Amino acid sequence: MVNNNELAIQRTKLANQRTYLAYIRTGFVIASIAGTFKKMWIVAFGLLMTFGSSIQYYFAIKHLNNNDILNNPVLDYIPLIYIPLLLIVLYIQFKK
Repeated sequence: MVNNNELAIQRTKLANQRTYLAYIRTGFVIASIAGTFKKMWIVAFGLLMTFGSSIQYYFAIKHLNNNDILNNPVLDYIPLIYIPLLLIVLYIQFKK
């Protein structure tokens, strides 16, 4: 019989996968649309978003598998770092 703690960990893993796939999908869409219009700064942002979310996903799953508590402020704020980076990229691209 599976206890509530194991079910909670499985739900957390599945939620983490959904979030990771959403970031990957968004990063690839940003990179591909920007690549079509030859906007290399925005392509770099899309690829950086994909890479950053991969790192966050790896560490979250690693800690879930070890039943550790993930207590790393840098990994916690990766999604929030994307917002100022995107604003900087858009400013660089369209300041002309």
